[in-house]
Amino acid sequence: FIASRGNEYFCEIDEEYLTDRFNLTGLNADVQYYQYALDLVTDVFDLDCDDDMREQIEKSARHLYGLVHARYITTTRGLGKMLEKFKKSDFGKCPRVLCHGHPLLPTGLSDLPATASVKLYCSRCEDLYNPKSSRHATIDGAYFGTSFTNILFQVFPALVPEKTKE
Repeated sequence: FIASRGNEYFCEIDEEYLTDRFNLTGLNADVQYYQYALDLVTDVFDLDCDDDMREQIEKSARHLYGLVHARYITTTRGLGKMLEKFKKSDFGKCPRVLCHGHPLLPTGLSDLPATASVKLYCSRCEDLYNPKSSRHATIDGAYFGTSFTNILFQVFPALVPEKTKE
C-alpha cells in the first residue's frame, strides 16, 4: 500500500499496531467487509472471490488503512515516522516566498471520512494549501485527522518556527 503511487503522504504502520484489536476499536462499523479488509492489510487474505468483490475489499482495505493511520500517527512511533518525513520535506514546501521553503504537514479539516480532502499546513505562515499532485488531492483528510499537526508540535516544540516580522 505504502509503495503505491499517491500514497507517499502515509507512513508505514507497525504490524503490532495493526494486529492489536484495541487500536481497531469501532472501525468495523465504518468499513465494509471489515474482516476481509483487515486480512488484506495484514497480508493474511486468502479468499477466492470474483474481481468485483476483490475490488470492493481492496477499496475497504485502503479505507481501513487510512482510518488506522489517523490513529497511528498520534502515537510516539507514528509521530517519529511523520517527523522524519517532515524533515525531508516529503509533503512539500510552502509556496510563499517569505516562508523560504518551509516544510509542510498533511492535515484534515474533519475527522469524519469523506468530508474533505487532505490539506497541507505551513507552520511558518500558518496557512493551508491544496496538494500540487492530483493523486494527493484525492486523499481523505480524515486519514490524518484534525489534531495530528497540533500533537506533533506539542511533542516537538523546537519545530515551531519563530514568528518573524516579514
